[in-house]
Amino acid sequence: MFYPADWRITSRCTLACDFCYGPVPGQDPIHLRSSIARSLFESSAGVVTFCGGEPLLVKEVGQYAEQMQRAGKQTVLNTNGQLLSRRIDEGMPLAFNIVGLSLDGSSEAMHKAMRGERADFQAVIDAAKIIGSLPDVTLKLATVVSSVNRYDIVAMADLVGQLQPDIWRLYQYVPIGPYNRGRSRHEIGEPDFLEIAEAATAAVAPLQVFASTASAQGPGCLIVSMDGTVFNAGSDADIIHGNCTETPLDVIWKEVEDSQPGRWVISNKKWHDMVLRDL
Repeated sequence: MFYPADWRITSRCTLACDFCYGPVPGQDPIHLRSSIARSLFESSAGVVTFCGGEPLLVKEVGQYAEQMQRAGKQTVLNTNGQLLSRRIDEGMPLAFNIVGLSLDGSSEAMHKAMRGERADFQAVIDAAKIIGSLPDVTLKLATVVSSVNRYDIVAMADLVGQLQPDIWRLYQYVPIGPYNRGRSRHEIGEPDFLEIAEAATAAVAPLQVFASTASAQGPGCLIVSMDGTVFNAGSDADIIHGNCTETPLDVIWKEVEDSQPGRWVISNKKWHDMVLRDL
C-alpha cells in the first residue's frame, strides 16, 4: 500500500505570507509529536513530507526524518529556506531525499513583494546552493505564481538556470485557507498561469518544470495536522478522515481509497515520479 503523506509538523512560521493556505499559527500540541511520528513510521506511506508552517522551527525535524528513512520511506522537506544554513551548522541531520525551497522572485524586491519584508532572498539562494552541492539530495524550487510576480517568472529563468534544481515547481495561486488574506492582489486566471508556465518551461529547458493549476492542487495526498488529524484540503472546507493518534494511518487510507478509489493521489503529487526513484 503506497501513498504520500504530508505532516504539518508545526503551525508556526518565520514569515506571514498573505497567499499562505497552510494552518493559522497557534499553540502547537508539542506533546503529540512523538505519537504522530510513530504513526507515520509504522504506516505504509512511501513518502513523508515535512511541512508547516515552517518545519525547520522544529529542531528535531531531522531526527524525525531519520526515523522515516530507517523505515524505508522517502522524505521531503518543504521550507522557506531561511533557517536551513543555521540548522545545518547546528548539526541537524539532513535526512531528506528532497528539499523544496520557496523562491518567488528573481530579486530581493520581488521576493519580498510576494512574501513580505521579513523574507530573506539571499538566505534562500544560499540554501539552494548548499542543497545543490549535495549529490544525494534532490533540490526542488517552488514558486507561487500570482498577479504580483506574473511578469517576473520568465525573468526568474536565468536565476533558476544558475541554481540548477532537479525540478522547478510552479503553482497557480490558490485562494483557499483561513490564513490566505491576499486574494485581491494575488488572484490569476488559469489561462494566464498556463501561458506563463509554458514560457518559463521553454526558458529553462532542459530543466524539469512541473506546473500545477489551482484546479489540480487538491484534494491530493493525506495531510496530518499538528494534533494528528488526518484530512484532505478541500476548496471550501477540509475533508476530515480521522486522527492518526487514535486510528492507524493505513486504516484511514484504506477507508479513503474505498470511498473514492483512484481520486486522492492526483496531479499535485505526480511530480514525485519525476524525482523519486526506487520506491
